[in-house]
Amino acid sequence: MNYLSARLNDVKTVWQLLASRIEGQTHAERLNSFYQGQAAGYDQFRKRLLHGRCEMFESLPVSSGDIWVDLGTGTGENAELWGQRLQQFQRAYLVDLCQPLLDVCSQRISDRGWSNVSAVCHDATSFTPPETQVDLVTFSYSLTMIPDWFQAVNHAWDLLRPGGILGIVDFY
Repeated sequence: MNYLSARLNDVKTVWQLLASRIEGQTHAERLNSFYQGQAAGYDQFRKRLLHGRCEMFESLPVSSGDIWVDLGTGTGENAELWGQRLQQFQRAYLVDLCQPLLDVCSQRISDRGWSNVSAVCHDATSFTPPETQVDLVTFSYSLTMIPDWFQAVNHAWDLLRPGGILGIVDFY
């Protein structure tokens, strides 16, 4: 992305942040309302703001056959941060409650041909994959967007198999 198009993307995103009215009765409706106009430019804009993501994913161990759940995945950019290690996962579930962001995520999965990765529209406090227990659960700047983030963390612990890993990077 060249400099001019990157700045234009920034202006569009800031406009959406400042001028869009958040509507909806449920958390999902409010998320959809908030991110609808900025989903396409989300990654480029947020990349400069959300520090620690790359470092977290670089530091997490991956073993062949592991199952990973990313709660509050947004556009699924976190899957990109694994690089070639993503293929070591038996399954990866990219979970978010916001459909506009998941649409970007689903397109990313399709474009990359990731056959072991699924985008799932579900609440982070209650998603359980078919395997019921997993090796790794991550939250990357998503806990602060979850109203009952204590429940989300408790649920993540419940998903982990003995010896599993919980990775969190966020504002607090």
